[in-house]
Amino acid sequence: MMKALLCLALMLPAAADETFTVSGKVKLDGPIPRVKLNKQLGDDQACCALHLNVPPKEDLVVDAESGVRWAFVYIKAGLEGKKFAVPAESVLIDQVGCMYTPHVAGAMVGQVVKYRNSDPQLHNVHGLPFASKEFNFGQTKGAVNDVKFQAQEVMVKVKCEVHPFMASWMGVLEHPFFAVTDAAGKFEIKNLPPGNYTIGVWHETLKAEDQKIVVKGAHTANFTCVTK
Repeated sequence: MMKALLCLALMLPAAADETFTVSGKVKLDGPIPRVKLNKQLGDDQACCALHLNVPPKEDLVVDAESGVRWAFVYIKAGLEGKKFAVPAESVLIDQVGCMYTPHVAGAMVGQVVKYRNSDPQLHNVHGLPFASKEFNFGQTKGAVNDVKFQAQEVMVKVKCEVHPFMASWMGVLEHPFFAVTDAAGKFEIKNLPPGNYTIGVWHETLKAEDQKIVVKGAHTANFTCVTK
């Protein structure tokens, strides 16, 4: 009797308000690249003085197990026509040591994104979206400027005109179902309703095939990247 009840429970559809987590890992297919130092930052005496050692570049960060950092993983299709509340909390992009922190982030359309300068140097924040209004403002130490993106776009490049080696990327979506991979290449997209979806991966220098997934419970989606 107990086995029969368990089987019946597994066959029942998820409750209307039930949500699940999609998690996985983004890995590089191929040799692990050597770490490349940010030589342009190192050549800038004022910026270099903010570091004990010249930091590595962030456009391609791969750990010893082939995990890819700074990949933007997001639900690409399957949520059409659905509306989601814009988070009240803002997204903070800081400028520390002449580097944008974090290097890759995500926000919803209409969500406040705060750009802050924590460095003693003057920085210039220049956003280059195609779907939203371009923005460009200078910042002295401690300055904070708010930005709201008006339309979905994957991805938006933001750079510093004072320090050309400074760049960051922002994924802008009409929903909250996205994540950025950590130092081990892992990600989690939480609170996703049951459904059929296409999940995509964006990376600055790599590419991966989209995956079609069916979410009826906790789901694992792993990706393999190759050079663009």
